[in-house]
Amino acid sequence: MTRQTRSNIFSALRQPAIRCLAGAFALGVFASGLQAATSTNLLLPGTRFATPCYIQDSGKPGKTIFVVGGAHGNEPAGAEAAETISHWPVTAGKLIIIPRANVPALAANRRLTPNLNTNLNNLNRNYPRAGKTEAARGELAQAIWMIAREQKPDWVLDLHEGYDFHQVNEKSVGSSIIASPDEACQTAATLMLAAVNATITDAQLKFVRRGPPIDGSLARAGSEHLHAPGMTLETTSKQRMEKRVYQHQVMVRTLLNHLGMLGEVKLTAPEVVAVIAPTPAAIRIALYKGPGTGGAGPTNLLARLNHSPETSITEVSPAQIRDGILTNFDVAIFAGGSGSKQAEALGENGRAAVQQFVGDGGGYIGICAGAYLATSGYPWSLGLVNARTVSPKWQRGRGPVKLELTNQGRAILSPRTGQFDCLYNNGPIVKPDTKDNLPAFETLAFFRTEFSENGSPVGVMVDSPAIFSGTYKRGLVVCVSPHPEQTTGLEDIVPRAVSWVAAKERTDSKKVTVKAE
Repeated sequence: MTRQTRSNIFSALRQPAIRCLAGAFALGVFASGLQAATSTNLLLPGTRFATPCYIQDSGKPGKTIFVVGGAHGNEPAGAEAAETISHWPVTAGKLIIIPRANVPALAANRRLTPNLNTNLNNLNRNYPRAGKTEAARGELAQAIWMIAREQKPDWVLDLHEGYDFHQVNEKSVGSSIIASPDEACQTAATLMLAAVNATITDAQLKFVRRGPPIDGSLARAGSEHLHAPGMTLETTSKQRMEKRVYQHQVMVRTLLNHLGMLGEVKLTAPEVVAVIAPTPAAIRIALYKGPGTGGAGPTNLLARLNHSPETSITEVSPAQIRDGILTNFDVAIFAGGSGSKQAEALGENGRAAVQQFVGDGGGYIGICAGAYLATSGYPWSLGLVNARTVSPKWQRGRGPVKLELTNQGRAILSPRTGQFDCLYNNGPIVKPDTKDNLPAFETLAFFRTEFSENGSPVGVMVDSPAIFSGTYKRGLVVCVSPHPEQTTGLEDIVPRAVSWVAAKERTDSKKVTVKAE
């Protein structure tokens, strides 16, 4: 019997959703006599929570493993990994997979379930708690928990993602195995940690062991109430999508091999697989964090651009950029500090990764040091815009200067007319370069006053470009010499620039307006 036939039988049982689940299992659809039978059932058919549950029964004695992904909607790697795992060849025991547990949250790219009360909207807190005799809360958790109770799994795995590496930021559980304390679970966790960490070269980014799983979670409920070893497997979203999926696969494959359940499964190294990240509604912004950054700019940008669902902003390191993390984002921002130190920290491979990201249609915002980095006149430059500095004497001074927007600048950045004050701090003073492979840049705002301290040339700053834009292959670039992100009343300029560079290649062809406070 095919997956589709079994799914049709299951969906046709027009009973309440939970009873429908119990009835399907009672029918013996998954009887142990079936050889390597794969069945598909639809949880909660006819509701917004409807989602497939796959069961592979080898027909041979062995453990029953329950794997769930996608409980939190902004953690798509677990869902993608669980979907691939559902097709792995099980040679003993039974494998139960719910890849996309929380369909509404995944569709909205939100951690919590939309349109639910706050006491129910976190799916992974709705399972029976430790030491309590209680039911799961909410129809979705109840449906998933009913499967667990009926199938009596020997192991429960829940695939999640943290927002940062736990060794770097202890507030996040990213890159960890959160395991129940029983001996079998700890033994398996040791093997899984060894396997996944063998694929990671940076010691700070390696997985660590934590536990027990948080109360109210599926893994904790499995451990406490079903006496099944429970694990929450956390990758980190500050990595390419395919790398996170790969890490989940490595950990689950290690456990299944340890239990003697799996046939040959070859995993494709993340360096050569295609990016499979979904297209969210928000503009995803990467903010460079590393050597060469400083001041209040990055902090202000993090506050101003963290406006779900319009935008999300994440700090990324030079190592992550070299590893290809920018493929998960729509816009990269390099803020103030030192352009040469940013370039040095990125290295040749990191600079090439930024160039490729913009060339493939990504947006680039460079502020002060980030604008220096984007120009084409230095050996360490990214060469994204056809502009070079007019003098090597860059220490011109710090303080307010007058700016004035061009017509194009008013259309893109702000409707302001006339001159206005903006903080300046040694930003680049540029003129056109002569690179044949780059188009001419366009000025969006001019300096109307200047600083000329420390022997820097007088007169070259007045009427020179303060904010300018260019195209680099398929991408858009905006360079900002002064600091509107640190100037009261000008907080809208960088968010509007983000909106403009992000709109260039967005697949939904709809320009998104970024909120600015």
